[in-house]
Amino acid sequence: MSALPVAKFRFPPPGKILLPLSGQVKLPVIMIFRSAQNEATMLIAGIDVGSANTKVVIYNPTTDQLLTSAVNRTGMQPRLAAERTLNQALNQAQLSRTHINRIIATGYARHTINFADAHVTEITATARAIRHWHPECRTIIDIGGQDSKVISLNSEGQIQDFIMNDRCAAGTGSFLEFIARSLDIPIENFGILSARSQQPVIISSLCVVMAETEILSLVAADTPREDIIAGLHQALAQRVAALAARLPVETEIIFTGGTAQNTGMQTALARALKLPVQTARFPLLAAAFGAALGD
Repeated sequence: MSALPVAKFRFPPPGKILLPLSGQVKLPVIMIFRSAQNEATMLIAGIDVGSANTKVVIYNPTTDQLLTSAVNRTGMQPRLAAERTLNQALNQAQLSRTHINRIIATGYARHTINFADAHVTEITATARAIRHWHPECRTIIDIGGQDSKVISLNSEGQIQDFIMNDRCAAGTGSFLEFIARSLDIPIENFGILSARSQQPVIISSLCVVMAETEILSLVAADTPREDIIAGLHQALAQRVAALAARLPVETEIIFTGGTAQNTGMQTALARALKLPVQTARFPLLAAAFGAALGD
């Protein structure tokens, strides 16, 4: 049997913005080859079909290696996005569907993935991934494009309770993306810019449309962009902290989801909670990896 390519990743420190809106995770990779033997049939694909992005990881449970990953915009056809992203991940690792023993889907559109062998909720998948990477975690804060979640884990790493906000965009990552477009600033730059803020503004409007009007007024008044962005982070963090206050929040607190790539949000959350907050090892890939860990 031909050798199976296995990618070992050297990851930069947590909190760095790693991922573009589409394409492969932009990370240095060392390719090594080992005898495939039986391990090729043990590979698992985890697919997270989120409202904004679709993420795929290929995982080898025998060696506990994340072999490759891919990320693309979900768009209006989640099943096609999942198919495209899975094929991209396989091609990157020079693999085919025959190497995949099992496909497990999660995310809001998981039940549209009719080629998956199983489906798990994103709360279950995220908790599994964080428990795997951060066994001391007791609280997970997940801010994605569609919703924000707070998950409480017990000392065994099992889900004790959770709460989520999926009704108001002002508590989600889409809020920041919407404002980023209004400001014509790439959201990837938000973390760096907010760190330069000397006096974050107070954003009083929690409605996305009203907040945009308020922010455009601040821009017209020549308010520094970094102060506006820091104020946005502060407003979103306070909203998530209010959600978290309805559960027992214990350290270690792990921040995950696409918004966790924004270092400014990590800082704002720590201030709002008055507790240290650590960014997950691979924040955007957490649910996909958790799905790959099994159903």
